[in-house]
Amino acid sequence: MSFTIPYACLLGLFMPLVLLYINKGHLSANRYLSGFFFFASLYLLENFYFFYGESVLMILIFTLVHSFFYVIGPFAFFYMRSILRGNSRLSKTDYLHFALFVISFIGYIPYFYSDWDFKVVVAQNLQSENWDISPFRLNKIFFHEIDQVLNVSHTYFYSISLWYLLWKYRKSASQSIILTKQYKHTRNWLFVFASILTIITINFTIAMAGIWLYDEKSIFLERTSIALLFASLVYIGMNMIILFFPHIMYGLSVDLQVVPTATGENNQSSALIVPHVSNQQHSQTEIVKAEPRLFTSDYKENIETTLETFKKQKAFLDTDFRLTQISTESGIPMHHLTYFFNYILNTSFSDWRNNLRVEYAMNLISQGEANTFTLRAISMKCGFASQSTFIRAFKNVTGTTPSIYLKLFS
Repeated sequence: MSFTIPYACLLGLFMPLVLLYINKGHLSANRYLSGFFFFASLYLLENFYFFYGESVLMILIFTLVHSFFYVIGPFAFFYMRSILRGNSRLSKTDYLHFALFVISFIGYIPYFYSDWDFKVVVAQNLQSENWDISPFRLNKIFFHEIDQVLNVSHTYFYSISLWYLLWKYRKSASQSIILTKQYKHTRNWLFVFASILTIITINFTIAMAGIWLYDEKSIFLERTSIALLFASLVYIGMNMIILFFPHIMYGLSVDLQVVPTATGENNQSSALIVPHVSNQQHSQTEIVKAEPRLFTSDYKENIETTLETFKKQKAFLDTDFRLTQISTESGIPMHHLTYFFNYILNTSFSDWRNNLRVEYAMNLISQGEANTFTLRAISMKCGFASQSTFIRAFKNVTGTTPSIYLKLFS
């Protein structure tokens, strides 16, 4: 058990760095997720040293970060709300979510500036069997018992808030959506995220009850070890889900929009959204095609401009032209380019590249520049590694073979 928690914490401290690194140009909600992972890991590490720590110095250090517990819930809440709303901006009233953190932090300021010897005494007391620190009054605003009650109440409040957001979102969505894989990934992840927070909250309650019931640390650890182990494993699982399913960091891939129009208009749209309306109401509703919201509009234009530049340079004629080349030369992360092709252009990079090559081959043939070339020579000139690949790609694009197409212009 004593080895599980620090590994979970280290993984949790590592995840925010990964999230922030890959977050360039897209979903700002992931900044809240990064904050959640970082401070949740910090708090878990704090508890590890309080429960199992043998270093007085480390226990002393982690007594200084306890106030940051009160930002874990708000970060989880703002993350989920940002995903569901597609807007990560905070209003003035949203900052009230950090009120407990501010109050707690202010209450700890006198302890921050207290004598070193006093801090060592506190740490030694936490390390001992009699680990009650309430007589020390570390927080000058909250009594220790009040702080513990607030800890439990805080976790329940935000766990319930996550489920309320999911319920409110599902209730307010009056449309049925033809779900993309990305939408399903994110929708399922949000339910998993809320479920994991609920499980951690329940385990946290068991641990806190153990602190209230058992005055001796050894008895507390014996009675609550399973709950602590389960909480740490669940937290590790949350980290691993993101590592194995990175698309959940891209957010919902559709915006739900239904715009009223003039009566009698008949709009034929290939939208992703089909509202639940009667036949009479249908004529009064315009179905607006959903747009991916992984990228900001500027970032999306940047990728489009980059691809257009490579297209004008005819980089696709190089047999070794790969997605990695675009990523390396443009600085756009590979997974962003992959997502852009798969979910915005609705194609793969290889199909996009082959279409350009086939288009180039068609121009050569139609202009008579390929009359003296063999099919193999044409395929190599257009960037294909083999003649068979050229024929297959040509037929996929045009519906006919290159040899038949050549006869049309011979």
